[in-house]
Amino acid sequence: MTWALERSRPLSVAGKVVSRPVAKLVGPGLMKDLLSGTWLGHPAHPLLTDVPIGAWTSALLLDLLEILGGAGVASRRGADTLVGVGVVAALPTAASGLSDFSDEVEDSILAVGAAHAICNVAAVGLFTASYAARRRDKRAQGIALSVIGTGVLAVSGFLGGYLSYRKGLGVDHNVFEEPIGDWTVVLDASELADGNPQQVTVAGNDVLLYRAKGTVYALANRCSHRGGPLHEGKIEDQEIVCPWHSSRFRMRDGSVVQGPAVAPQPCYETRVRQGKVEIRSRA
Repeated sequence: MTWALERSRPLSVAGKVVSRPVAKLVGPGLMKDLLSGTWLGHPAHPLLTDVPIGAWTSALLLDLLEILGGAGVASRRGADTLVGVGVVAALPTAASGLSDFSDEVEDSILAVGAAHAICNVAAVGLFTASYAARRRDKRAQGIALSVIGTGVLAVSGFLGGYLSYRKGLGVDHNVFEEPIGDWTVVLDASELADGNPQQVTVAGNDVLLYRAKGTVYALANRCSHRGGPLHEGKIEDQEIVCPWHSSRFRMRDGSVVQGPAVAPQPCYETRVRQGKVEIRSRA
């Protein structure tokens, strides 16, 4: 199924139609950081999904208890309330997901992401209709809509897991970098001019080097957010700005100043010895 979805031209086009306006609406800044989870140090979207999924799953269990004849008035009211809570909680969950989705450009991810979004919209619509039916005391209809909504939600969850674990959406792009344990020569000090970011490859790792007023800084060159080449970005106030999505990192320690990145950049110790720039991973 995912193979066909990844190659779906209509879905990838639909993904672009949705993601581009969202990217313009939610640009770099406080709102983007809030939706991305920069403040958490972890993507916000997976955490937020627990609330609607948990509410709707719990409601389904209470509905099953009602069908089996073991539910009282309190259980029925609890199920109805949980369905409503899930619908409300789905709104910020969807906002965070759309924010993450707007950072993507790869057609296969856009296609699967569009399918994931369509399933989510359908699920929210079904549970909203279920809540309305329950309010009108049409319990059989409300429960039936919840059951269908749960099925659609399961498909959506599968696609969300595929995006994360098979396509790497939301994963720290530097998590598998091998540490450089010993001081390693990377280039002649004369080759590193002040104020000129430079990329070097050391032990298979792409490293950003930058010299300012005699001090040499070294960070992982691949942006932790989506793998953007940091050496092509701008240096502002001793902070590197990713050229892809404008995440900002401090040169001195790799910490995140502005999202949408949530994970810091691996940072290296540096020294100049015998005219050579050497680096090693920080302990």
